[in-house]
Amino acid sequence: MPNNRKNRKPQSILRNGVNFPTFSDLPNEHEVDLTYYDETPRGFEPSQHWCFLGEIVDFIGLVRVTMHVKDKDGRVIMVALYTDDNGRSLAPQVKKGHTVAVLYGEQHGFLDMSVGIRVEEASNIKIMPCSLDQLLKASDEMVARQPGQPRHCGSCRQEESISEDRELRWCSRCKQASYCGEDCQKKAWADGHKADCKVLVVVQWFVARDWRRFHDWFSFW
Repeated sequence: MPNNRKNRKPQSILRNGVNFPTFSDLPNEHEVDLTYYDETPRGFEPSQHWCFLGEIVDFIGLVRVTMHVKDKDGRVIMVALYTDDNGRSLAPQVKKGHTVAVLYGEQHGFLDMSVGIRVEEASNIKIMPCSLDQLLKASDEMVARQPGQPRHCGSCRQEESISEDRELRWCSRCKQASYCGEDCQKKAWADGHKADCKVLVVVQWFVARDWRRFHDWFSFW
């Protein structure tokens, strides 16, 4: 039987359904999920990390910030902030179309019989100024840039050539896009890299961490 492992494309980190689960795959707050915990002589200990991602479709903030967010499956659930300030410090960032990331979120049943995520630690939530689709696309693009592959200018698509003294320079902010020179960089910035750059910077936080091995709890602070 042929081995096609070498031909498989690497999986975009944010599309990994284990470490970045949809709401239906999150652990239940009343159970120990062996996907994320190991049973040891000392009891249950975390074995890997997880983070919920959802795009804000609506929100209220009379008493506490409460958002309705859509996950990767298209399901809309509630994310309620029970932090010390009830989410007031995050309120300016809460906008429709922005994406919420919740570290170690669990399925929670609210008193009104709705289900969602109750966030008590402010350091476990981050609101990113981009849509969920933009975030996933940026993650895909970063994985597609495999080491050793020739770089191309993000504007004119000319390939880098050291022998011909055509060395591209990285975007100083995201370190992901590269350009022939200042003219190409300015053109690409106006054509859309200004928005893409912000998202690529956000994605780098997730890519830089080992989600499959637990050493200590992650934090957005």
